[in-house]
Amino acid sequence: MPTLNHSLNIGGSALRTKQGAIATVGHNIANVETEGYTRQQVSTQAIIPNKSELGAGVTIGNAKRIFDRFTQSKIIQESPKGSVFEARTDFLSKLEVVFNESEGNGLRSFLNDFWDGWSALANNPESEITRAALQNDSIALATKFRELHQELRTLRKEANASIAGTVAEINSMAKQIAELNDQIRMAEGGGVRKSNDLRDQRMVQIEKLSQLIDLNYLEDKYGRINIVVARGWNLVEKGKVNPLEATLQGGEIGMYRIKARGAHEYQQDITEIVQSGKLKEYVRIRDETLVDYMNQLDDLAFGLSHKINRHHSSGTGLNSATSNVTSSFGLHPNAVEEPLPFLKNGSFTIRLVDENLNFPETFTIAVEAGKDTLKDIVERINQTVGDANKFEATIQEDGSVYLESGMGNRFIFGDDNTDFALLMGFNHFFQTLKGAGDIRLSDRIMEDVNHISTGKNLLPGDNQVALEIVNLQSKPTMRNDTITFDEFYNSVVADVGLRSKRTAINKENQDHLLNEYKNIRNSVSAVNIDEEMAQMVEHQKAYQASARFMGTIDEMMETVIQM
Repeated sequence: MPTLNHSLNIGGSALRTKQGAIATVGHNIANVETEGYTRQQVSTQAIIPNKSELGAGVTIGNAKRIFDRFTQSKIIQESPKGSVFEARTDFLSKLEVVFNESEGNGLRSFLNDFWDGWSALANNPESEITRAALQNDSIALATKFRELHQELRTLRKEANASIAGTVAEINSMAKQIAELNDQIRMAEGGGVRKSNDLRDQRMVQIEKLSQLIDLNYLEDKYGRINIVVARGWNLVEKGKVNPLEATLQGGEIGMYRIKARGAHEYQQDITEIVQSGKLKEYVRIRDETLVDYMNQLDDLAFGLSHKINRHHSSGTGLNSATSNVTSSFGLHPNAVEEPLPFLKNGSFTIRLVDENLNFPETFTIAVEAGKDTLKDIVERINQTVGDANKFEATIQEDGSVYLESGMGNRFIFGDDNTDFALLMGFNHFFQTLKGAGDIRLSDRIMEDVNHISTGKNLLPGDNQVALEIVNLQSKPTMRNDTITFDEFYNSVVADVGLRSKRTAINKENQDHLLNEYKNIRNSVSAVNIDEEMAQMVEHQKAYQASARFMGTIDEMMETVIQM
């Protein structure tokens, strides 16, 4: 038969249970603004009586996290995609600044001034003032090319530095997760009690880590989480970290490769294996996006200089005739006796010029593409002339070609359908070896604007070459002769804008999706002050009722004692 002491024990268990429940509510309220905190809830269970059929009171269980594993896994899965668009948006906005044409200081404006300068010179080829104006416009255009190239290089270095910074962040988070693994194992001891707050802290780090690199994770029986990245690399194993490393060894000079390091000095290059997250996007921006725009800018600079030089090299200016000239380019000693690359079948001419600007002799040199070496061509020039005192060609030690006339004559280049003068850099307008990074006005034109070729035959008013160059503006010369220079550049600028707009839309959609998952998670796991207050009142009333129950039992015991 139950005793009064038994009833007191029941009341005591009720008080202890409600104290624990209220403490849990207080813990939830205290952490309402804590990042990643998951609300906790205690469960109660009736104490099974030993012999009597009457109840024995209540016991409180461990506080458990109200946690939606499926929704959390979706957040981890979608987070890398969102951070990809974030990183891409950042760099595309900077690219839009580089290719900004709205303020009239973009490359298009310099191109327009350059073409206008040639048009003015074609209308007035004798004007030294017009030539000086074209010289200034050309210098400004070349300078703008180099500035754009440098700005893209700077962005690429920034993306490269971001790779190293992201790797350091990944290792730091991995270390924190490994440390939390050890703390959770010690706190839980393999039992049923869960270290809820430590688990929340660990999940916060995992979610942040997922923004940087794609990952999968699995919890073992001791509560430790192992994290796998890059299709199989164990970044975190229990309480141990196998760190990533941004190294400069191998690959492009100055550009980081991502290597994973394990035990016994084992390492694996995972630069191309990482699938998503900011780390992958920084690699893609550095090695694909920015390189693509740099290549297109180089193509434009190369194409512009090549097409203009082709016309300019066989033309004449007001003071183009010279007694000697050295090619701008030289060949490696081993290449001098190999077929000259990019040479075309045909012939080129060299015309002697006397003191009265007449042409006493013209020499036509035949060329066979794919066969003739530079040495062959130089020997053929000398054989065609037949008199070294009259005109001679020699190969210098640096692989350049030196041409010199004698007997009081000077010379100019005439018609050339072989591109020999173009390939060797004779009478170039622009000079470049790398494209946009080093394009500049030729030294010869920098020294004297009268060297700018406008005609063919040193005749006053001859503007044949100037007109040919002016026509290049509207002539399809880029992408296999399908679009003009202006259309090519406009397509580059438009592509940056379209990419930026498309990325902004994708980012907005991805952020919306991620927020939906987070809202679902919060509806389950986040602390709701109103709900907690309602539970607190409920527990308080139950506590008061239990206290009254014990007071009643106490009075009953007092009555028994006084009997």
